[in-house]
Amino acid sequence: MTKELISEIDKLKRDLAFKREELQAMYLENKGLNKTIDSLEKENHSFKQQIKQLEQEAEEMLLYP
Repeated sequence: MTKELISEIDKLKRDLAFKREELQAMYLENKGLNKTIDSLEKENHSFKQQIKQLEQEAEEMLLYP
């Protein structure tokens, strides 16, 4: 009975260690994805500003042919 409990505890410890490694890997992946999202959001904002500027320039060109 005691050997079975020790064996079960050892198995649970291994499972826990594995789950911790999985969790750490997911955390790092999530951190990387968040950086990518932030970068893309900044790029998107920049593109929107460029579009707005080009639209203004186009309107000005139409006003003064």
